[in-house]
Amino acid sequence: MGFFHRIPSEIFRASDIRGRVPDQVNPSVARALGIVLSKHFPEGPIGIGFDTRASSEELADALSMGLCQQGRRVMNLGLCPTEVVAFAVQRGLVSAGVMVTASHNPEPDNGFKLFGGIECPGDTRRLLAWVRNDLEQQTLAYPSQDISGSKTVKPLFLIDQYVEELVGLRDHAPSEQLLALNGLNGTARVVAEPLAERLGLNVTWLRQTTDTLPPEGPDPLKPRLAEEMSRFVRSSKAGLGVAWDGDCDRCIFFDGAGEVVANAHTMAMMIDHFLAGPQERKVVHDAKLVLSAERAIDRQAGIGIKVATGSSSVRETLLESGAVYGGESSAHHYFGRFGGIDSGMLAWLTMLDVISNSSLADVAADYRAEVAVAPELSFKIQDVAGLVDSLERALKPDEIDPQLGALRAFTDSESFRVSMSPSTTEDLMRFNFESVEGAEALLQKTAEVLDLIEPFVVERSSSAA
Repeated sequence: MGFFHRIPSEIFRASDIRGRVPDQVNPSVARALGIVLSKHFPEGPIGIGFDTRASSEELADALSMGLCQQGRRVMNLGLCPTEVVAFAVQRGLVSAGVMVTASHNPEPDNGFKLFGGIECPGDTRRLLAWVRNDLEQQTLAYPSQDISGSKTVKPLFLIDQYVEELVGLRDHAPSEQLLALNGLNGTARVVAEPLAERLGLNVTWLRQTTDTLPPEGPDPLKPRLAEEMSRFVRSSKAGLGVAWDGDCDRCIFFDGAGEVVANAHTMAMMIDHFLAGPQERKVVHDAKLVLSAERAIDRQAGIGIKVATGSSSVRETLLESGAVYGGESSAHHYFGRFGGIDSGMLAWLTMLDVISNSSLADVAADYRAEVAVAPELSFKIQDVAGLVDSLERALKPDEIDPQLGALRAFTDSESFRVSMSPSTTEDLMRFNFESVEGAEALLQKTAEVLDLIEPFVVERSSSAA
């Protein structure tokens, strides 16, 4: 017996597909997606990976069935980080790929990240528009029988090959300090464990197993999870802590005191690192937090290209410009020498190169002194136009390229900056604050701006971008 299912429009995000299981995302939606993708993906085998969520493997099966139903070959990449799927596509091991994941969202959310092929590796937005148009224009009927085991799919295990690829990109000798790693019960362990063994790194793990995700979602910046990691770093006496989100494409660093290193400072460290070498003098970064990145770019006499937030924008621009590095304030790091892939694993290894024989606390101290950064705040806002008007009366609007999308920024002379931008994954507005006058001045100005924002707040959230 069949049933009818209309694809809910709200699952389509700026850079991926994401929604609640089972009412928004379920096997029938996954199979419908597979049928549609078979038309838009280039010829050749399609690689499918999945994360540790309870629904992910079933959704991957249904997606595979939809592709196979249209005569497409499917390569099962298994449980893996998102970057392994991107790697498979970038290296031509598959013609296109899909990662079944909802990234840092809590369960029961799940979804799909699309990698459209080596000829248009960054053009996810156009692919999503095509897929959305095809799915929303029709009501699809699918049989309700069990879909497991009813397809022909070949396995393609790439973890060993991927680890060797990462080892080849390492610039310095292995670090001897103890490293505290946290996979948040997501996919990071699948690569980080053999990679650490291959490089002879001294590591200790928190939440190493690939099982039940934290109830608030596998987001290392959630307050409870960040505090848990901070305690673990201190108690283990590690020199560096690394925490990844559920699908391992975001990477958060903790110094030896257990303090989170602001993503803006991590980006600036990466910019200094890459622009100091003989590579291309261009870097790409989003416009949420810019003061630290701009100082690093000026210090290295490099060229900075601001882009809209979102993996599609950053990767497209990085590939088009030939930039050596791309960074987002949300802790995504993209690497030109790695085909523009945003990699939590390569970000970790690069940070080991950045600090070399020093400590992260010592290196981060200079960046913290140069620019103070507040944790990102997220609110559901009513009357956005009214809020913008209120901020424009109190502060000076910062000039923002219209191509950067809906992001708006406001400054108080050259010393303080606040940006507001809609989340690409949730119905929230993100606010980021930074100052060159130190932490105390930043706290004071942030409090003043929050007083202006408060009348427009409907709901608060501690989630990250």
